[in-house]
Amino acid sequence: MLTTVLKFIPFVFFGIPLLFIFGLFISGAFTLFFTSETDRGKDVIAKALTYFLILLTLFLVFVAVSYLVRQGKIFSPKEEESEFPMSPMGKFPEPPKFILLGDYSLSGPWLLSQADITDESYVYGIFCKKEQGYDIIDLGISYKKKTISSSQNYQCWQEQCGESANIYVGFYWTSPKESYLDRESFNNIKKNFDFICSPKL
Repeated sequence: MLTTVLKFIPFVFFGIPLLFIFGLFISGAFTLFFTSETDRGKDVIAKALTYFLILLTLFLVFVAVSYLVRQGKIFSPKEEESEFPMSPMGKFPEPPKFILLGDYSLSGPWLLSQADITDESYVYGIFCKKEQGYDIIDLGISYKKKTISSSQNYQCWQEQCGESANIYVGFYWTSPKESYLDRESFNNIKKNFDFICSPKL
């Protein structure tokens, strides 16, 4: 029902003004040919023709825009080559990634050389990049002003991963006000896993 009504909207917007212009033209022609007010009749006809040209221009613009919309040439977002469809609200940052170790989720992994951070204390896991994913080989705690790569186990990481470009790190963050939980979290994870570069004692 609504679609049928919408189809008749252009006829209303253009049909009524066209009828008015036609009536105005007839009125001018009658005044010109059947009365003595020829100048007034000419003015009325001229106005009717002017209004008709304006209405015709608007109609042609309407038809052109309607055609382009149906063809999808305008009002459609530019497609970008992407693995995922473009969001209608724009681009969003890459979603966070996590690796689950028991009941703990480590954010990451990130390449160690790009995430060797020192701004706060945290528990970290060291991963080797493999073809099918990541293998965790070590777990540690880092503190402020101490980089992860300064760990005494760094040489073991290199030996297990083959090269530095394959060493990745994941983080388990706690609130700065609860940094004492780092040791508790570390112990809980460590007791359930045996890491190559820091085996259980």
